[in-house]
Amino acid sequence: MKKKAIICDIDGCLLDTAHIHKEIEEKGLDGADKWRYFEKHANSGDIRFNYTLGAFLESLARDGYEIIISTARNESIRHQTILRLRRSLDCKFKLFMRASNDIRPACEVKKKHLKQIQEEYAVEMAIDDEDANLDMFSKNGLFVMKAM
Repeated sequence: MKKKAIICDIDGCLLDTAHIHKEIEEKGLDGADKWRYFEKHANSGDIRFNYTLGAFLESLARDGYEIIISTARNESIRHQTILRLRRSLDCKFKLFMRASNDIRPACEVKKKHLKQIQEEYAVEMAIDDEDANLDMFSKNGLFVMKAM
């Protein structure tokens, strides 16, 4: 029997990175420059953690769920991302990230993650802030929750 799991996104869910996206727009960055800027600032100390969502995930972990983080963040910032999440999230988690040089839309990246995750886990819910990701998870039979 597969272990129960919950999938959760990082940006816009566990971490409030909206001001980084605003700075990117104000600076007029796009393409590779946009992603370099995001990766440089995505784990900085001024990024607020969503403690309400964190407490929800911690509760589910105590109830036996595996917490799986699926993000479109690039694999190149894995270490910094793990350190940032561990500062605030008080439960074990597995992290699935975008492969280096993968430029597909986030929903396609996360669909690949989902297929890999479902090989080992019975995923019951996905939490995300992007409609395209939520639609993909829903079409794959998951209960979805939109984070704000």
